[in-house]
Amino acid sequence: METVKSTPDATITATLHPSNFKECDSNFDSLSLVSDGSLFYTLCSHDIDTHARVYRLAPGSEPACMGSLGEIVGEAGTKSVPQGKSHSPYYEHRGTLYFATHYGYYKPSSNNKEEPAEAPPGYKPYPGGHFISYEMATGKFTDLAKAPAGEGILTMSMDSERGRLYGLTWPRGFFIYYDLETNRLENLGQVSGQGELGEGETYYCLCRCLGVLPKDGSVYFTNADGEMKRYSYAADRIESTGVSLQREIFGHWDPHEPGHQGYHWRKAFWHNERGKFYAVHPKSGFLFSFDPAAGEVEILERITADELRKNGRFEPFRYGYLSFAPGPDCETLYYLTGTYGLQAEDGRKVDETLHLITYSLRTGQYLDHGVLRLEDGRYPTMTQSLAVHPEGRLYTAPWIENPQVNSEERVKQQVDLISFADPLA
Repeated sequence: METVKSTPDATITATLHPSNFKECDSNFDSLSLVSDGSLFYTLCSHDIDTHARVYRLAPGSEPACMGSLGEIVGEAGTKSVPQGKSHSPYYEHRGTLYFATHYGYYKPSSNNKEEPAEAPPGYKPYPGGHFISYEMATGKFTDLAKAPAGEGILTMSMDSERGRLYGLTWPRGFFIYYDLETNRLENLGQVSGQGELGEGETYYCLCRCLGVLPKDGSVYFTNADGEMKRYSYAADRIESTGVSLQREIFGHWDPHEPGHQGYHWRKAFWHNERGKFYAVHPKSGFLFSFDPAAGEVEILERITADELRKNGRFEPFRYGYLSFAPGPDCETLYYLTGTYGLQAEDGRKVDETLHLITYSLRTGQYLDHGVLRLEDGRYPTMTQSLAVHPEGRLYTAPWIENPQVNSEERVKQQVDLISFADPLA
């Protein structure tokens, strides 16, 4: 049997699936594969007059816009700060998808601290993020519940066995949940100091991923100082696990300084057969496991691009990458991560490029499969989403360089869905 080797200098040719949503400027962790083989994703905008839009890519078709978040929650035309983003995956349960909304009208910052901007004259303040359902058979959206006013739902996860939607809000960091059976929304309060509105010792960058343990309904998440916290379903409260993710190999981070994720996990998923969470640490790019039963953390491998493994640099984007997912076999992990760019054939400087990494839990084999490039020669420059299709293609919704952009245009890079062949299929 031929041995598969790393090919970090190879080019992976990707196909663009354009949405024609010109105000789109981002996508965050919303790309999700559902049971009929289609993909759902939310294309986002930081513009004061633009709501994010939900898209579906069905097998063998082009992207279809399913509606804007403003229309879906009844806020279109209300002149309130819009539902500009969705920052979480779509979860499927009994023929219905569940997701949440966030906002992106931020205050300009010179120190990488993200803060909500005040509503401009003539606009109403942000009304709060929403939990939403989408009935796949009928195409009907339903607005289920709303977070506290001024709070977007930064990340969401679902416990399908118990019918619960869990969310962490931004910027203050309230832990909330919505119970599908009772239609009840609960707010358990702030769980990370004063969140990203804090100053000094009260500032904490918030977690971007909640991990649900199916066995008992616990929900795990991290703090920037490395503390692993847990929501106890049985006790209905937030608890400390006594586990810390502070590891010297991750680097040294001040959790009260903005501009990084500290000792958080960036993205994590539960592996039922192995009884562990698998997660990636941002910036250092280390893959690790967390066994909640034993309270043990194990460092497995650095899954950055080969170039960064050799030169010792951190990943380029300050928060790392959410583009981390298991393959159909649940034993192969896929990760899209950045490098510090290259000079293209025509001489233009590309500030960041994306590499596809795979790691086998069974054999421990790390592979860098090379850099992504579109068929027209343009390079994706960052991404925060990844879906692994069992039919042998990978999908992501990256930022894409746009050499022809007009200097007066607000959106400088194209953000759209792309796909490419799975090199291990």
